[in-house]
Amino acid sequence: MKLTPYHIRTRMRMRASIRRDLLLQAQGWYDRSARSELDPVFIGGCGRSGTTLFKELLNRQSRCACGPETSLFGLPFNIDNIAAPWDIPRAHLLAIQSASSNLIEFADRFAGEFLETENKSRWIEKTPNNVRAIDRLLTWYPNGRFIHLIRDGRDVVCSLRHHPRERIVADRVVPIKSNNPVERSATRWLNDTMSGLAFREHPRCLEVRYESLVLDPENEMKRVCSFIGEPFEPQILDTSVDTNHRRGQNLNNERAARSISPKSIARWESDLTGHERKVFVDIAGELLIALGYVPDHSWAGTRGDADG
Repeated sequence: MKLTPYHIRTRMRMRASIRRDLLLQAQGWYDRSARSELDPVFIGGCGRSGTTLFKELLNRQSRCACGPETSLFGLPFNIDNIAAPWDIPRAHLLAIQSASSNLIEFADRFAGEFLETENKSRWIEKTPNNVRAIDRLLTWYPNGRFIHLIRDGRDVVCSLRHHPRERIVADRVVPIKSNNPVERSATRWLNDTMSGLAFREHPRCLEVRYESLVLDPENEMKRVCSFIGEPFEPQILDTSVDTNHRRGQNLNNERAARSISPKSIARWESDLTGHERKVFVDIAGELLIALGYVPDHSWAGTRGDADG
C-alpha cells in the first residue's frame, strides 16, 4: 500500500512520541513511588460510553471542576494533548514540566492552577483512556476516586463508527472523517471495559452505567455524589448552566452538555446489520452477557444475513 503524506507524517509523529517517552521513562518521569495529597475524581471508560455527559454533570457541582481531556495518565506524556484544547500556551506547560521531577508533580501543579482559575477545590479529570491506568491512578492518588462508565457495547460500536469527528491540528480544531470497522470498535470496547471491571470491587472505584444515568439521572448522581463525598446539588442536572468556556471542553461531543436523553439507548437495533451483529458476538458477545445486557446471543439473529 502506497503511503500518503498524511500517513507518513502520522508515523513520524508516532516515532517521535515513542522516543520522547522512552527518554522520560529513563529520567523517572513515571515514578511509581510518587504520591499526591490531592483528592481528585478520575473518570474513564471506553470512548462513547457517556463520559463527557457525566463529567459535565459533575462540573456543575459547586466544588468540582472538570476541563477538557488531558490524556496525562492513559497515554505517553505529551503536552500537545493539553495546550490547544485547554487554551494554554505551550511554553507555560513546558515551564511546569521543567519545574516538576515527575508526572505527579506536573499534574498537581497543573490541577492547582486550573482549580484556582475556576475558583473550585476538587479536580475532576475525565479522559476515557484513564481506564487503562486505574492501578497507577489509585497508587499515585491515595485520596483519589475512580468512576468507570459502562455502556451497552453494541451502542458503543455504533457511536465509535464515525468517531472522532474533530482533531487538534497545528493548534486548530479541524473536522476529520472516521470510519471505524465493527471489529476494531468491538475490540476496543472489550479491552477498555475489561480493564475497568478488574477494579469493580475496589473501595475507591464506582461503576456507573450509561443507561441508568440517562434514565434516572437524579438518583444516579445522588449515588455518585455520596461516593465522592460531595453534596448533591440541583444545578448538577440543569443543562442550561453553561460550563463550556474552553476550546476543547467537549471536543468531538459538543452536544453532550445540552441534554440528558435516553434516545441513544438501543440504537444498535437500527444501526447494526446482521453481519455486524455476528461480528460483535464473535469478539465481545460474552462480555455483553456477563454485564447483564442480554441473556444469550439470540439478539444477533433478529436481522437477516441480507442486511450485511
